[in-house]
Amino acid sequence: MNTALHEVRGPEALARLGDVPLTGPGGVDAAVARAGAAQPSWAERPMAERAAILELAADLLDPDGETLAELLAAESGKPIAQARGEVAGAVRLLRANAQEGRRTGGRVLPTEGNRGTERDLAFTRREPLGVVAAIIPFNFPAELFVEKCAAALAGGNAVVAKPPIEDPLVITRIHAALLQAGVPEGALGLVHGGRETGARLVADPRVDAVSLTGSTAAGVSVAEASAPLLRPLHLELGGNNACLVLDDADLDLVADELAFGRLMMNGQACSASKRVLVDPSMHDELVERLVAVARAQVVGPARDPSTTIGPLITSAAADRVHAQVRRAASEGARLVAGGGEPDGPFLDTAVLAEVPTDAAIARDDEVFGPVFAVIPVGGDSEQVAVANASSFGLMASVFSADLERALALAERLRAGGVVINGTDNYRPPVIPFGGVGMSGTGREGIGYTLEELTREKTIVLRRVRRGPSGAGP
Repeated sequence: MNTALHEVRGPEALARLGDVPLTGPGGVDAAVARAGAAQPSWAERPMAERAAILELAADLLDPDGETLAELLAAESGKPIAQARGEVAGAVRLLRANAQEGRRTGGRVLPTEGNRGTERDLAFTRREPLGVVAAIIPFNFPAELFVEKCAAALAGGNAVVAKPPIEDPLVITRIHAALLQAGVPEGALGLVHGGRETGARLVADPRVDAVSLTGSTAAGVSVAEASAPLLRPLHLELGGNNACLVLDDADLDLVADELAFGRLMMNGQACSASKRVLVDPSMHDELVERLVAVARAQVVGPARDPSTTIGPLITSAAADRVHAQVRRAASEGARLVAGGGEPDGPFLDTAVLAEVPTDAAIARDDEVFGPVFAVIPVGGDSEQVAVANASSFGLMASVFSADLERALALAERLRAGGVVINGTDNYRPPVIPFGGVGMSGTGREGIGYTLEELTREKTIVLRRVRRGPSGAGP
């Protein structure tokens, strides 16, 4: 039987970039079965051997960095400079997870301090969960594939990953390098398809854990499918991050940080600063700066070095963002830049001023595109209240010259992390990244993902310590 192929053309659709075989229900089931069969022997390999395989994969990918970046830009619409950074970051993550795996260990527990267990020796070790389903989003496919799969493999798990159907090609190259380096094919499988493929994968009772980065709706579906199994879920979901600009903030700094944090990946980042809550006395001045930022953007092909805003992932995505901007304007926001009809997947950067606090985008309507939403809110407590009114809670930021004041607000914000005087689109791999509320559960990062995808087991040796003066137990 011939396997149907999915042609990948990228959002610009200029040429065929490649294709991937679509995985039917039987293929998903078979991939999970292969993973289950391969996992025990993979877990039995010494950690040093698993780590060496990850390092070898990084060595194999290194020479192809520019080719992979060009492909990533073409298939995702990510500007080429950002694509180069992501590919390099993915290779670094392979090496960092190998190093973290070598350092991973258990703990010796203080049984000597309890009456009745003085002669016992208790320790822990980290063990794999089993078969991990990894669902990868379109916006940072290379880094997030490695983030999840390298940590899972270092921990002794087998993985079945579903790349994004929009831009799966760089992932297939990284997957091939891992197999060439020595990961058994069954221990790292790929299944290609849309939502139905992911749904089939996460519903399989032989899957022991799910690690998903994607929409909140996708996370809820995974949680519902997993409820009867009580299995671990590692969910990094949507965000409607609030950036609090206090009345003593440096607006030049705010504008620079927002330009970077909001427009990364053409505004299609979960942790972008999507709600800018500014003291009314600073509103007009900040809007003026953001309008200048918006007009300075160069919209164009992703592989053109001068481009700062490439195409959104699909024309439908651009249409959706345009509709959200129009809705905000109908709810009382003032459109002061951008907002024109999309040109296929291409969209100008929009600035919405005077956004009412009860507008949809001021609460839970996450805009996945290049849009600044500026919401005038006076008073520290009022800004915190508006920020916390969203169901999301991924990251947040506070800009103020008074660090004690900013820290006090940071501690009151309902978010997985808060950045002071910098963009909340902040994710160096050494921090625990993740949200609260409808933004998900669990943390990603070097060591943190590995911890999420392993479990701690206690082993006790009763009465093995010698008594006083060398007497027996």
